Amino acid sequence: MRFAAGGRALERLAGAGGKPGRATRVPARWRTVASGIDPWSEGVEVPDQAWLRRPGPALAREALQQTVLFPVTRFVAHPRVIGAADLMHVPQPAVLAPNHASDMDTPLVLAALPRAWRTRTVIGAASDRFYRRRRYAVAAGLWINTVPFDRGGESRGLADAAELLREGWNVLLYPQGTRTSGMEGFRSGVARLCVAAGVPLIPVHVGGTALLMPKGRGVIQRGKTTVAFGRPVYPSPDEDPLDLMARAAEAVAALAASSAR
Repeated sequence: MRFAAGGRALERLAGAGGKPGRATRVPARWRTVASGIDPWSEGVEVPDQAWLRRPGPALAREALQQTVLFPVTRFVAHPRVIGAADLMHVPQPAVLAPNHASDMDTPLVLAALPRAWRTRTVIGAASDRFYRRRRYAVAAGLWINTVPFDRGGESRGLADAAELLREGWNVLLYPQGTRTSGMEGFRSGVARLCVAAGVPLIPVHVGGTALLMPKGRGVIQRGKTTVAFGRPVYPSPDEDPLDLMARAAEAVAALAASSAR
């Protein structure tokens, strides 16, 4: 009995901080002090900011593009546009597939598109580059209507793009995957998307931008560029995506040759 009583006395002393008769006090709220970057947040990408495709943000984006982005782009790049009017005879939605040499390519293509196309076009942006922070994602979405595209898990990125096509959006994706000099490195993912969704692929060639804004650098000079839109490439039923991508790459190369004349 003594041991039991002594044990209860020790429990009371421990619960009262070693002072008999003092009630246990539990903090109402623990204070958390954060320092530095959360180690668990590294590598976590920001999700699609779909609210930026609503009417209000869309009007703000059109105003920003027409008053700031497009005038600056035209002043620096002085683009010559070929074949944009022919897009009015092409059914939407579709996949636009330009070559990619510079960060200037996207605003040039958007500025060259007819408004009926531009307002219904989203840009597949590398999620590991543009969606690392929410402020980056919101800025990119507000300026050029981006959606995250996972280059590491391409199938997941293509599935998200297919959902947007089903919703009636045109999708601009770069078949080369990243900024590349020349016409090499066209991947079959864009063609897989067109075959699966049954939508046309619009070949696009952008020329001259690598000289004005090389990869990894800002604008270094002004100059002249070209944006050429080709005839739509329609996938055949059950066509091998590699065959479709080969046809699209040939079309982009033909646009490059014709626009250089």
